[in-house]
Amino acid sequence: MYSRKTLGLQAAPAEAGSATTPARTQLFRAALFVFVISPIADVALWFIDRVVTHQDNYYPTAVFMRRWLQFFASPSLAGNDSWMPMRGALAWFEQHPGGRIFEQLFFVEHVKFQYPPSSLLPLHALHSFGIDPTDALLNGIGWFVMLINVIASGAFAFVLASRSANHAGLRWHWGIFGGLAALSFFPILMAFRLGQAQVWINALFALAALSYVLRRNALTGVLIGLICLCKPQLALFILWGVLRRQWRFCVGMLVTIAVGGVLSLAVFGLQNHIDYLHVLRELSRTGEAYMPNQSVNGFLNRLLHTVAEPRVWQAHGFPAFHPIVYAGTLLSSAALIGSALLLPLRADSKPGLLDFLIAGLTFTVASPIAWEHHYGIMPAMYLAVMFAILSFGPSKGKSLALAALAASYFVTDHWLGSSWMLCGVLAVLGLMYWTGPFRDKADKQPASALR
Repeated sequence: MYSRKTLGLQAAPAEAGSATTPARTQLFRAALFVFVISPIADVALWFIDRVVTHQDNYYPTAVFMRRWLQFFASPSLAGNDSWMPMRGALAWFEQHPGGRIFEQLFFVEHVKFQYPPSSLLPLHALHSFGIDPTDALLNGIGWFVMLINVIASGAFAFVLASRSANHAGLRWHWGIFGGLAALSFFPILMAFRLGQAQVWINALFALAALSYVLRRNALTGVLIGLICLCKPQLALFILWGVLRRQWRFCVGMLVTIAVGGVLSLAVFGLQNHIDYLHVLRELSRTGEAYMPNQSVNGFLNRLLHTVAEPRVWQAHGFPAFHPIVYAGTLLSSAALIGSALLLPLRADSKPGLLDFLIAGLTFTVASPIAWEHHYGIMPAMYLAVMFAILSFGPSKGKSLALAALAASYFVTDHWLGSSWMLCGVLAVLGLMYWTGPFRDKADKQPASALR
């Protein structure tokens, strides 16, 4: 079991090789599911989709893994989903100094450049040094960033296992498991395949989770602040930190955002930042109906048929405004965010890892647009929930929770279309509440490092 002692950095006392038979069995079952059963299902789903039904709608994880491994031999294997609109925005601004990027590109030309101006700073820096930010260069950087994600996920699993009296003897095995599980996780691979800035965000969040479990709160704030420069909805972490009096976290985050914000204002001007607020308002009005939008907004858009064919990407258009979609998005977002900010405070425990992870996942899924690759932040959540459940004594509830966790992983690790991934995301979010703040309050037991 976990105890309050695990809030420190010390590993639970265990001799190397002293892992119990149940602990080895648990590791074996986890590895069997992730590295054997899940890949077999991946191939079976691909076979059914391509050979049996001839639909060509399934994205095989195994193929994306191969493309990542072969990238440097064939850089065209990765796309430019982020890089093309970002380069276009930067090129337009350089041709029109002081011009209004979003007014022209988003509102006139209907280019879906939806990142804040600060997201262009890395490309601007490369260009300032005479380096052309080509797809090959940016995806090559993304390849190494993804490798950092894998290492961070492995280290995260290593730390959690080290703090478990039952699993400390297998901490190196769990570390390898965590890294390989992240490497084979569909949303992470999909982000790289598309050529997405989300590759950076996924890695930064993995590092933030590792930093948080090591109690480096200021560094955690810096990492989340860096994410906010590209994904502003995670700025809600400021409110999360204030409510929990995590002052080091808040300072690190605010300083990072302030430095990035000042640089962005100096380069792109105030008007472009004001215009970006108008972009956010427009996005919140309609969202996206395209199938990979695995948010409540996406589900409602598809349910109410705001577009004729949700499987077809609209490169220059959005769904028609629908008042029910808009109201449902607002209400669900308010409920999810309010729960993440306030419910853990009602538990009789200090803010812990699961509280942090609940916030990260909530601020993602509560957005009107949450593409499938945005859930590349989830390996840390699956690992944390798994270790929390394994720390419980034998019970029917534990068995059901493990079954729910496996089902959630299955529908997020495989592209099943519809809103299956959203179901898996909400399931693991519920499990984090159940293993964290809700269980603390029900059991009145000492809070673990995870909670």
